[in-house]
Amino acid sequence: METKSEHNKTPVYFWFLVIILMLIAIQVVMVTAYGIKHVKIKAGFYEPFPVFETTANDALRERLLWLENQLAPPPLLVWSTKPPPLLEFRELAEGEIDADQSEPAADDSQIDSFDIIDTPSQIETPSQSASASAPSTDLTTSANVSGQVIEVTAFYVRQLPDLRTVKVDERKTIFISSVLPHILRANQELLERRRRIKVDYSNGSEDRIRKWAELYGIDGVNNLDVDQLFDELMLRVDAIPVPLALAQAIIESGWGTSRFARQGNALYGEWAWSESKGIKPLSPSNDRAVVRSFSSIFDSVRSYMHNLNTHDAYQNLRQKRRQHREGFPHILAQQLIPTLDKYAEDGDLYIRKLHNIVQTNNLYIYSNAVLADAN
Repeated sequence: METKSEHNKTPVYFWFLVIILMLIAIQVVMVTAYGIKHVKIKAGFYEPFPVFETTANDALRERLLWLENQLAPPPLLVWSTKPPPLLEFRELAEGEIDADQSEPAADDSQIDSFDIIDTPSQIETPSQSASASAPSTDLTTSANVSGQVIEVTAFYVRQLPDLRTVKVDERKTIFISSVLPHILRANQELLERRRRIKVDYSNGSEDRIRKWAELYGIDGVNNLDVDQLFDELMLRVDAIPVPLALAQAIIESGWGTSRFARQGNALYGEWAWSESKGIKPLSPSNDRAVVRSFSSIFDSVRSYMHNLNTHDAYQNLRQKRRQHREGFPHILAQQLIPTLDKYAEDGDLYIRKLHNIVQTNNLYIYSNAVLADAN
């Protein structure tokens, strides 16, 4: 009986190679036909404000990155491959809130406070339901909002899992547990920078104060005196209320299910004007517009906060934050929501969405969230 030679059999690696080539071909078709791709941002989140990318912008971006490394390099996180642990609640000790809200001395090693950031947004994210009118902002519906603290373990995931097929309640839990540590860590960074600026000012370090001012986009760095620059830095370098940062991430990313969040860690719908820096929308309002992508969730959060702290559209937010920063954190978040009408094109509707998301999901309870050691 005739048998086939072993040499006539198709090797397994041949079919493996065929499958790989087919997958590459499918990806090429998707990119060509639908503009679907993920390009990591190449130079951090410092981006010049001019609309279109130019060689001059690249030089300015490199200058800002150099300044950051000179003044305060960004924190390096240890990425976890495990799901984040459940949040833990405990009662606040007497006077603990007041201690957390107090302004540190210039040479104090403790950190404190609240902050925010900007960018045009609202594209290709699942729409969030909003009531026809702004929901009540009565904080009595948030039980013990000022009497409990949530201890958040410092576990950091680089990107979210695919949440599209996850049940709603579980999706919300995973999203908040995954994003919350990044928001808290980014706020810690801002408060530590705020402390360093105070130290530099008290030590008479004019050169460093001017560098800080340049890093945070203050106009007239060489024309204003140090006192004026310091005052403006205290307005800009401050933390963002956690409920606000969570609510905007929820709206802009559709609880982490948007294409931009899944492919580019884009939680806040920030725009860029070069295809090398993000993901092109299927129906962009501008041919050069892309949604800025990031190498990690943390980079997206830092970018959002830097944007709110520097963009002219959020001057009112920064002023109001200064006025109310000594009060309870949940009150500060409530006061700042109306200042974000310029964050999206549907200004007033966007404000109603923010109120609705915060209230229906009781996000005010995260006002007292604190990072705990991962160990």
